Amino acid sequence: MLKPNFFIVGAPKSGTTSLYDYLKQHPSVYLPKKELYYFCYDLTFRTPPLRESVYLSYFNEAKDQKAIGDASVYYLLSPGAAEKIKEFNPEAKIIIMLRNPVQMVYSLHSQLFSNGDETIETFKEAMDAERQRREGKMIPPYHRCPLEAMYYSCIANYTEQVLRYKTAFGEDNVHIIFFEDFAFNPQKEYQKALKFLGLEELMPESFEVKNSNKAPRSMAFLGFLVHPPNYIKSIGKFLFPHHTKRREWLIDRLWNLNTKYKPRNPLTLEMKQRLVDLYRPDIEKLGKLLNRDLSQWLKI
Repeated sequence: MLKPNFFIVGAPKSGTTSLYDYLKQHPSVYLPKKELYYFCYDLTFRTPPLRESVYLSYFNEAKDQKAIGDASVYYLLSPGAAEKIKEFNPEAKIIIMLRNPVQMVYSLHSQLFSNGDETIETFKEAMDAERQRREGKMIPPYHRCPLEAMYYSCIANYTEQVLRYKTAFGEDNVHIIFFEDFAFNPQKEYQKALKFLGLEELMPESFEVKNSNKAPRSMAFLGFLVHPPNYIKSIGKFLFPHHTKRREWLIDRLWNLNTKYKPRNPLTLEMKQRLVDLYRPDIEKLGKLLNRDLSQWLKI
């Protein structure tokens, strides 16, 4: 049975969906649906992880593609995912995408709210709720993301996360893409990714940005999508069984119908300063680890 030999492991809101979309168009790449989360067993999801047989079934349609991938953005956050992936495929190649932590966590909160994972609409209030959430309080009842994704004060402490993959796979098998470089020149960064994966330099139809900021059209319909009535669940399981393409098509269609794209309001200076102060120590450590000037991330 074929299994993945490269992994896009995160971070969330750092361009992973765009890279996934570009790679999916390459004839030598096979990618199933995004966010399988098989290897982040140690994060707190509301539902159990996939069984191995179910996980591997997502790659049944891979044929002679050179690169078979799994793109799941919380593998980077998971303390144990790097070692689990190493056990699964010691020769795997790892792609990590990193974004200014201040912008990443603000963007992540917006996405989690629009997806119904987060129930606190105001970013400041969501950050202030973290202490209670760590105590098991104020937890969104139907979240599909890991609970740890809502610990906004530390989810973007990248240094330890990156180091886990560099230690497990070695420098040559870990490729890092900075969101700012990717946004400025996606073709150049995509070419580097193809070279890293040993693939022919074939470009996608366009370098259109994917997964930009969203908001629900209807909060009522969002509630229905997040927690449908039991009779709808029963009918859905019969007509659209779990882990089938027609179920994934239907869910994507319904979510897209309730999604509108709109720019985010800018962070207040007070909130930006709070986040820079929180992430400053890790940004400085990451810059040394990667030999990269990250001073732009520290500007207010």
